[in-house]
Amino acid sequence: MNDNCHWILRPDIVSTVLNDGAVLLDLRSKFFFSANASAWAVALMFENGTTFAEVYQACERWGASPRDPAIQALLDQIKAEDLIEPSTNGNLAKEPISSISWGAPILTKHRDPLQRIMVSAFDPGLPLAE
Repeated sequence: MNDNCHWILRPDIVSTVLNDGAVLLDLRSKFFFSANASAWAVALMFENGTTFAEVYQACERWGASPRDPAIQALLDQIKAEDLIEPSTNGNLAKEPISSISWGAPILTKHRDPLQRIMVSAFDPGLPLAE
């Protein structure tokens, strides 16, 4: 992958911040992803656009080893899951988070998409509220 290409989080990826990271929902595929604090810090960089080279630099400032394979694995996964797209606006990146408690970044794709786990109030298999 080109480390200097600008990438941005797709506009139909929504997130909710948790105590120890975040949950991302891909509205197109309906799949959820859990991100630990390190993976969430990386994902935040893509909200306004960034390059993979900038991600590596930020991760090193946060305490990662230079060219840590876990970072490459995360970037490969983010790209493979189609969570980011090439940015046409050049460098819009904001300053990344100043510091985090660095750990190996983990992004976990949940097995069932949203439509499989959502329950409709009109499902005849559900008991009626009394």
